[in-house]
Amino acid sequence: MTVVNLMPAHRQAPVALWLLARDFDASVSRIADSGAEAVLVPAGHELAARLADALGDSVRVVECNPELGFVYANPSAAAKVLSGEKPIPSCANGEGADSVIEGSALLADEGSRWVWLEGASEPVCLGATATVAELAAAAGAEEPKAVYVGYPAGTLTSAADAEVTVELASDYVRVYTAKNCMANALNEICQLYRHETCGRCVFGHEGSHQIATIVADVCRKKGKPSDLALLRDLCPVMQSQCLCEQGRVMARTVMAFLDLFEAEIFAHIGKKTCPAGECKAFLTYHILASKCQACNACVDSCEEDAILGRPRFIHVIDQKACTQCGACLGSCEYGAIVTAGAVKPKCPPKPIPFRKR
Repeated sequence: MTVVNLMPAHRQAPVALWLLARDFDASVSRIADSGAEAVLVPAGHELAARLADALGDSVRVVECNPELGFVYANPSAAAKVLSGEKPIPSCANGEGADSVIEGSALLADEGSRWVWLEGASEPVCLGATATVAELAAAAGAEEPKAVYVGYPAGTLTSAADAEVTVELASDYVRVYTAKNCMANALNEICQLYRHETCGRCVFGHEGSHQIATIVADVCRKKGKPSDLALLRDLCPVMQSQCLCEQGRVMARTVMAFLDLFEAEIFAHIGKKTCPAGECKAFLTYHILASKCQACNACVDSCEEDAILGRPRFIHVIDQKACTQCGACLGSCEYGAIVTAGAVKPKCPPKPIPFRKR
């Protein structure tokens, strides 16, 4: 059985659906000529009914759960959807009788690849491969740090390897810059994989849970020195023992992040700091004495009584009592309250009398 998959693996990268809407008639013709028995589309999508009318009885249109994306790329999981079962893989890609044709590949011109760069409003057309420098330029990234090609590729390449060729085996590509925390980036990716694991095998289901928990703890300031070594022990086992691609790709992605950015990730554990200043748990709030007008608005907004001061005194934030809720940021109309990561501004240790300038 052959199935055409129009389900976005990444919600922010609906390339196949974008190509379908861009040239509907030509896309319908390609789907009809593909020899597929069914086509998968997100339930409730505006083009689902129109596609069913256009294809008629030649190809069955099946509306699927839009909360999932990765799993529909697996042929055995996609085939189960046709009989009303849950999309749980029974084998890895290429190991069964069923096959999946990716919609983004089917609807694109031969030799080209449409990819959705993070933050873009529509995909861009590139070749099947591109250099790291070309992807960074296409994304308009300043100070690029790495290029990530999403599921099912799950590859990460350092921006320092500008001329290295990357295979665009995914609809989604993200270019990370100096402003991005790689621990937080890995956490976002792991939570997405954890959400979609099928639970068919212990290594995939429990392994993905353990990885997601460990990485989340690192970003929540709860990481332990042994965590990264545990990840390096767990990931190779998952790569060899998981029954379908999700656990394998997740493990490969984690290893790539550790190989390239282990020092930055370990800084969250060893130094208790987020070098990029992106992880919320590592942010601290400060009141700039040069801008504070002693209006007392921030004191009134803080429910934790973490702001020390009184009217006509420049205030100071008690870092031990502060919960980083951010309420004080919105209360200050003078821009005197700022957040800081690894580099902290110089602030007075205690409230000082306010003098009008």
